[in-house]
Amino acid sequence: MSAPPRSHPLSREALVPAVRAVVEELLAGRFVAVTPPEGERLSRCLLHEPTPPTFEELLARLYAAPAHGRDVFGDEGSAFALMKLAIHLYGAPSRLATVPGDLVISNHREDAVPSPFWVPGNLKVEGSLTVDEGAWLLCTGDVQVGGTTLDDEPGSVIAVGGSLTTTRLCTMGAVTIGGRLEVSDSLLAWRNDYRLVVEGGLRAGLLVAWDHTVHAEVSAGVRLEADATPEVLHAHLRADILTGEGRAMTLDVEAADGVLRRDESLRA
Repeated sequence: MSAPPRSHPLSREALVPAVRAVVEELLAGRFVAVTPPEGERLSRCLLHEPTPPTFEELLARLYAAPAHGRDVFGDEGSAFALMKLAIHLYGAPSRLATVPGDLVISNHREDAVPSPFWVPGNLKVEGSLTVDEGAWLLCTGDVQVGGTTLDDEPGSVIAVGGSLTTTRLCTMGAVTIGGRLEVSDSLLAWRNDYRLVVEGGLRAGLLVAWDHTVHAEVSAGVRLEADATPEVLHAHLRADILTGEGRAMTLDVEAADGVLRRDESLRA
């Protein structure tokens, strides 16, 4: 895959009205939204002087924020706002970047794309997509993944301006989608430190939301949550991710996570 173009110029004259427009959009959002105090904090964060000379340097500043204790978001809120900001500054996405195999975004693995990874356009991954712990993926357009989309905690962020289409999704981190989320097979959202937020609606063949916040209008062939009965779990999930017997049967969520990381289905 060819690298995205770098050094997108950034000026104060362009930045101020673009930030105001982004904050107004987020204040009016349904699920991808901020409160007025959060909007004010986001504005201060994005307009903090001196203005970086490029968008990439602004992204680097916010990505490093948690490590430096600055008064900025440094989380999925700022990541999604940055993605929207890029659209306001540089226009709607039109380019397509294609990865012929798997894509791993990580600062810890060899042969991975370093984080934060910004795609000013659309992204197609023919294999699986992995966003490692602490890594960010920001894409202004649509993301299409042929295999499984995976993130990790702590601190992984996926922020997509358009829609995300994938065969399977396993998330413990922060996923924010401005368009639709389409998961043709299995979606597992687990642990409760982060959220899955989809503005345009979520459709999945099987949705397992296990102690994880999902903000979206959901259409799922099967939806399972932590209060599902053993009979329901047994009817819809493969046996090797269930644990216990009789009325004590429940989902072994770590085993389910492992199945998806092998790019396999959770379905019975």
